[in-house]
This record gives sequence, structure tokens and C-alpha cells, in this order.
Amino acid sequence: MLRKAVLFLAAVFVATTVSAKAQIGVYGMFTVDRLSNIASSPLPLPPNSTGPVFARANTVDPVGGTGGVYYDFMKLGPVKLGADLRGSIMTTKRGAYLNFNGPGAHIYSVLGGVRGSFQTPVKSLKPYVQISAGLGRSDYGLYSSLPASNQRVPNVIYSNFEYEGLAGLDIKLLPIMDWRVAEFGYGGLDPFGTFSHNYPIKQVSMGFVFHLP
Repeated sequence: MLRKAVLFLAAVFVATTVSAKAQIGVYGMFTVDRLSNIASSPLPLPPNSTGPVFARANTVDPVGGTGGVYYDFMKLGPVKLGADLRGSIMTTKRGAYLNFNGPGAHIYSVLGGVRGSFQTPVKSLKPYVQISAGLGRSDYGLYSSLPASNQRVPNVIYSNFEYEGLAGLDIKLLPIMDWRVAEFGYGGLDPFGTFSHNYPIKQVSMGFVFHLP
């Protein structure tokens, strides 16, 4: 009797999993970030960079691209659960200084996370939420050393723990393609090592999703 019960539960689990129609999606997006809380950064000032001329701005706004892949592997009622892996490259020529551009600002991210998408009465509308975390690398728009001339010098890129909460909406255009109307994110960079700090990130993206069979 116990064996039959176990086999029945296993069959229900397999049927539920299969009914989820496991699906892989590949996406590309244009992304705009706002990195903040830079003015109070504990990173030391480069030599000969004190005074109001070198006053720090509190935000930078790098732009760039985000690409990733997700795999929806289970359905629980109206919710599909999945895993997501993404990477992004964000840059701007404007660094975190009030009076000049400085070194620009850069953020490079590789994040993994879990996602849930929701079935709606309008089948073409696909809202989703996601939590992701991983490695984020950035110079925060700050000089690590000053150039001896007008030529740029390579800046130090610091490694951080990056985390994000995301919410977005996809609209089905074709059987294999969705328009990602908007994705909004909020998270932050927490540096590894000596210079502990939190740099919040606000993010907005839009792009397209392609579904694989």
C-alpha cells in the first residue's frame, strides 16, 4: 500500500513538471543604470586631488546592454518558476565628479537568479519578477590615480557582491518572440575587501525575448 502511494505521488510530481512545458528564453536588452551613494565612498582620494575642484558627484548613469537566458522548469498554478543567468556591460564618459568628466564610469555584471512569471487573463501579457545576485565589477566613476596629462589612464575596477530585485512585462509578438516592454530593477554593489560600502543601483531596461523549442 505504501509503495502504491509513493508511486502515485511520484506520478503526480512528474505530470505536474511535464505540464509546465519547460521553456528556454534568450533575451537582449538596452539598459540604463543609476549608481548612487558615491560622494560618501570610502575609496581614498588620489594624490593632489583635494579641494572643491575634485568634489564628487553622488551618482553616475552608465548605459549599455544586458543579455541572458532563462529556463522555466516548473508550473505551480498560474505561476511558472525558472532560473535566469545574465550579464551586462555598462559605461558612460561622465565620471562621479561635479566639475569635470573624470575617468568615466563602468559596471560589469554576471548574475544568476530565480524568476516567476504569471499567467494573466490576456495570454499575450507575461508579467514576471526576479531576484538575482552575483559578481559586479566597477570603478564607481572615481579616479584611482590622476593622469599626468590629458590622456586617460586605466582605472582600477573593484569586485563587488551585486544583487537585484527585478520586475518586468513581456508581450507576445510571434510564437518565438516577445517584446520586453520594460524591466525595472533595484539593487546594489557591496565591495569585497577593505572599502566596505553600499552603492545602490536603479535600473530600467527594454528589449526582445526569443523562445527556443
